[in-house]
Formats: sequence, structure tokens, C-alpha cells
Amino acid sequence: MSWDFRQPGTRICVCYDVSNDDALKLWRESEQPSVEQLKEKHGCGNNCAMCIPYFRTLLRDYQRGKWPKDEAAKAGTEWFGAKKK
Repeated sequence: MSWDFRQPGTRICVCYDVSNDDALKLWRESEQPSVEQLKEKHGCGNNCAMCIPYFRTLLRDYQRGKWPKDEAAKAGTEWFGAKKK
């Protein structure tokens, strides 16, 4: 079983219980989204920092328009073309 950190609601930072939804909300409210904002608001990266590469990837995909796949998230039945069961 693989871990899909792009799936809505996935907890990325286990130290401070921060999900990708939390990051997305913060970035959508910001004019210049950054991983640093997650550090400031939620503490992400201040303990083990294992979450930082995942948040950087999500931010890059968000800025390129590749994440989230809003159509799939709204429908709730598909995510990146894969049907949920």
C-alpha cells in the first residue's frame, strides 16, 4: 500500500498534525504562498522536518496548477483519474 500525500485530507506533518488541506487553505489565502508560512502558522519543520519535502512538492504542484485536481475533489469519486471505492 502506498501513501498518496496528494489525496485530500492527508496528514503531512505528523509532529504538528497538519494536513495538505491545511496547507492548501493557507496558500489559497496568500498572495505569495510559501512553505515558510506553514512553519510560521503551524510549526511545520520545527521538529523533525520530514514533512518539508512533501510540502515543497505540493506547493510547486499548486503553483503549476497540477494540485489539487478540483474537479475530482468536488466529485469525490475520482482522484487523479483513479476511481475511489
